[in-house]
Amino acid sequence: MRVLHTSDWHLGVDYFQQSRGAEQRAFLAWLLRLIDERDIDAVLVAGDVFDTVNPPAEAQEAYYRFVAELARRGKRAIVVGGNHDSASRLDAPRGVLEALSTVVVGGYAAERSSDLEDPAGVCVPLKVGDEVAAVVCAVPYLHDWRLGVRGFEDSAEVQRATLNDAFRGVYARLADKASALFPGVPLLATGHLTCLPQAGSRPTEEDAIPNEINRVGSLGAMGPGIFDPRFVYVALGHIHRSFPVDEGRRVWYSGTPIQVGSKEPADGRNVLIIEITGEGRLGVIERVKVPVKRRLVSISGPYDEVEHRIRTLTWDPSELPPYVVVDASLKQVDTGAVGKLKALAPKGPGGVAALVHITTALGAEAAVGVEGGVRRPRLDEVTPETAFLFAWEKKYGGTQPEDEVMQRFRSLLSASPTDDEGGSV
Repeated sequence: MRVLHTSDWHLGVDYFQQSRGAEQRAFLAWLLRLIDERDIDAVLVAGDVFDTVNPPAEAQEAYYRFVAELARRGKRAIVVGGNHDSASRLDAPRGVLEALSTVVVGGYAAERSSDLEDPAGVCVPLKVGDEVAAVVCAVPYLHDWRLGVRGFEDSAEVQRATLNDAFRGVYARLADKASALFPGVPLLATGHLTCLPQAGSRPTEEDAIPNEINRVGSLGAMGPGIFDPRFVYVALGHIHRSFPVDEGRRVWYSGTPIQVGSKEPADGRNVLIIEITGEGRLGVIERVKVPVKRRLVSISGPYDEVEHRIRTLTWDPSELPPYVVVDASLKQVDTGAVGKLKALAPKGPGGVAALVHITTALGAEAAVGVEGGVRRPRLDEVTPETAFLFAWEKKYGGTQPEDEVMQRFRSLLSASPTDDEGGSV
């Protein structure tokens, strides 16, 4: 059996008000061709199907068209919700999509309690012919509040242990159910969470997430030990790069298939193809590179250097013109600088590069005596945490808050979940 693992499509995402629909439709068309060429039996989508809880119509159309095309090919799909998705929106057409061989698990649902279902996930058998060849324990993004994890007053170590135990319990419970219903059949699982080789460690800028999604980043990542050893493969979403989490290489992130932000590299986007052998073992795991359709380019530095880089910007004929963000440092005030840079947008294969966002500021040298020679941050660079730290330093004379204060602040950012668990990180 061949299973394809993908995640973090973020359908409907834009880039400085520029649509990404063309790239995303191109990816889904390419994915269907790959499924045909490699004779894929089932597709696992590990969360963040959409970028927002209320995605635009074109994003929903792309999703449903893909599901319909899979059904036309007789392929099975399992889709779980991510933290960007609306759990209820994903689940709403669940009955209709089941008729198209697609199982959707949008989020935690307290009313689920059948043999195959659990509040935190669903056991989905995958068949080859009449035989069940594997079972997928489809687990979506789970808010810690839904799992009964409280104790904000506890130490970070106690909170981390409680959270890890809660997730370990979810996966053990589902493995018990699946093993009892389908003895001897290999088990797979999904998840949408922050998991790194070392529990408590922090994602890097390369991981392309601003913070962890359980306890709003205050506890660090969970470790791969939360996944029951009976799972031969765990398909994860949320982190945007593709890598194996554990030494045994059974827990993987597939990463996002297109560049979502300019800090992520355009190249090296992947989907994963997993083989389950006839003996029920994990076979070859293959990374398949997704073709680049459009690049997000960031150009910053002194004005002259920025101007040169814009003039000499090129791209492959197979790609759409790039979207470019520019941040130029000026030697002196120049109110016409933005207009001059806009006029430089280069033309290449397929059209003109779009300079989608241009900012200019006096360089540190020119700004001495104004703001102490330090460029004030732009509004889009300010996060709730940086604003809090700035206010704290202004009030208490440049001191940094203690860890306990920061932990309490971060807990306030974690609003009690409603029926919809979706929301942007």
